[in-house]
Order: sequence, then structure tokens, then C-alpha cells
Amino acid sequence: MSEVLEDLDRNLKEQVAYYTELNGLEIGKQKALIENDIQKIDEFTAREEQLLLVANRLEEDRLLFTKQIASVLGLETKDLTLAVLANRFPVLQGVRLELEKEVRELQKIHRLNTQLLKQSMKIVEFTIGLFTYQGSHTYSHPQQKIQDTNKVLHFLDRRI
Repeated sequence: MSEVLEDLDRNLKEQVAYYTELNGLEIGKQKALIENDIQKIDEFTAREEQLLLVANRLEEDRLLFTKQIASVLGLETKDLTLAVLANRFPVLQGVRLELEKEVRELQKIHRLNTQLLKQSMKIVEFTIGLFTYQGSHTYSHPQQKIQDTNKVLHFLDRRI
């Protein structure tokens, strides 16, 4: 069993390293979002995708280790969370705390980046709306054209 615990501990430490790097990328992406630097955003996103693929593989391995430990202990795998494992095997306590801290930080930064993206999209939608809005139809009664002379003209016709 100690070999499986060592494998699990090593796996969790690798996950912490990847999540730490993801946090750095999210912070960099945040700066790129604020600066509206599309090229940097693309670079950060591409690197994040690579890291997430590796983190996903590590998570699959972690589940296998957990399944092995659960079978030795006679427990269901779904009941064997990292907190339960860390309480039962104190050697995992430090890496559990580090992993939770990194994931919590990643979630916080990701939420803020999502808000920044949503705000950027609202600005884009508003701008497009300004360019494409038409308050009246192209054809109207001649009397109405006289009243409509004070309306704002827009650059693009939405119907195109």
C-alpha cells in the first residue's frame, strides 16, 4: 500500500505544479484581457490547453490510485475523497492543502477573467448595435421624412 500512497503523493505534487503554472497563465491572460492584446490571449489559451491535457491525465491516474487504495481499505471509491485520504494518511495532508489552495486561487482568477470577457463582449455588442441600428425604414411617407431629419445616421445596415 505504501507504494500506491507514494505514487498518489507524487501525482498530487505534479498536479499542484501544473495548477500553479495555470494560475500564472491566468494572471497573464488577465493582463492581456485588460490590455486587449488578442495575440497574447491566444498564446496563453494555447498553453493552458496543453497544461489542462496533462492535468487531465494526472487526474485519471489519481483516480486509479484512489481506486486501488479503496479496494485495499474495503471502501467505495466515490467515498474516498482527498480530505478523507489525508485524514487517514497524514503524509498526504500537506499536498492536499497546497492543491486546495492552488485550485481555489485558480477559480478566483478564472471568475474574474470570465467577468472581463463578458464585459468586453458587451462593449462589442453595444458597438455593433450602434453601427447597425436603424430607427426607421428606408421607405416612408414624405411627411415623415421631414420629421426624421434630426435622427442619427449609422454606418452599417443591419439587414446586410
